[in-house]
Amino acid sequence: MQIVSDDRQLERARDWAQRFHAGQVDKLGRPYIDHVSDVAQRASLHGHEAEIVAWLHDIVEDTPVTLAEIEETFGQTIREGVEGMTRRAGEDYFDDYLPRLQHNALARIVKLADMQHNMAKLDDLCAVNPEDAKRLAEKYARAMAFLTGAVIHTGSQT
Repeated sequence: MQIVSDDRQLERARDWAQRFHAGQVDKLGRPYIDHVSDVAQRASLHGHEAEIVAWLHDIVEDTPVTLAEIEETFGQTIREGVEGMTRRAGEDYFDDYLPRLQHNALARIVKLADMQHNMAKLDDLCAVNPEDAKRLAEKYARAMAFLTGAVIHTGSQT
């Protein structure tokens, strides 16, 4: 594997995201790359590796790119971060995916940034699909609490 600078790796990850997510849209009909870009910007506060994983965080689930190709191009650390972010077929979100994801620091950083961006869009989604917005708000609150170790209370206490 050829070693390249962090800036070059970052540029390459951004290029891959733009190329492979081209034409994809989110639930609101917006270009999907806008989501990826926002997550990358949020994750960039934690360094180049977190930003690179953020640019690539949905690429294995949503495009033909494989983890092997990511490792070949970006190295093992980035591959492991992207793998942590990639939900496997048949994997339960709370029982399997999040516990696996939390063991990789880069994946955890990027997942929190991903959920922050998704939560910021919930008001817009509520106007289109209130049931989905409510379901996702509850899911993200529970997932955020899990990944940050926060305690959330629901319902009345006895």
